[in-house]
Amino acid sequence: MLGRRESLSSQLKKQILQKIDDKVYLPGERIPSESDLCAEFGVSRTVVREAVASLRADGVLKSRQGIGVFVDDAPRLQPFEISPIPDDAVQEILHILELRLSVELEAAAMAAERRSQAQLEQIANALEKLRAEGNGQSGPMDFDFHLAIARATNNPYFEKFLTFLGPQIIPRLRINAIGSGAQSGAYHDKLQEEHHAILDAIEKKDSAGARDAMRRHLSGSLTRYRQSAA
Repeated sequence: MLGRRESLSSQLKKQILQKIDDKVYLPGERIPSESDLCAEFGVSRTVVREAVASLRADGVLKSRQGIGVFVDDAPRLQPFEISPIPDDAVQEILHILELRLSVELEAAAMAAERRSQAQLEQIANALEKLRAEGNGQSGPMDFDFHLAIARATNNPYFEKFLTFLGPQIIPRLRINAIGSGAQSGAYHDKLQEEHHAILDAIEKKDSAGARDAMRRHLSGSLTRYRQSAA
């Protein structure tokens, strides 16, 4: 029987994929019927149908009218995904921060070169909302600030990528490992200082300065969370 940390259809989808990878369900072969999958995994027909529909959309399975559902025998591309992160998974948070470093440094530099006045104002407004929130539940506003920078690149894939990652890229939304330190005024002030340095460089159209400011910000987060994991 499947657990409940994530949706049942998502879990079943992974179980079916694993059986395909393990050659239990071979390319070109029919997978078990809905009723058989319900019995095997202890889920409803609705869950089975959602999982199968998702796998069909991914090109993993294909239906044959009146016959059943089969494993597609065409080569399968592995989709990029980030699974929900447990609240205590410090190492996963560090991995995502490292991924952000590789993307957001260039996003900041590009935003400095390409941003419009309206986009600059959007970044500044996001930072003001973050400041007004204080050291409370500021994570969503933090995400909005970074998303506004990605939008200012005028390359839609930067924004799409951050949107795909979602607010879980903001570590303090996902982990309590640094305890009260993450909620302290000093911690919040430090983040605000780093954010303002990024904004200032973007405002001055200083691409190198924006890249360096974003590097200091994300590297600082990496250092803080590595210390928490030690």
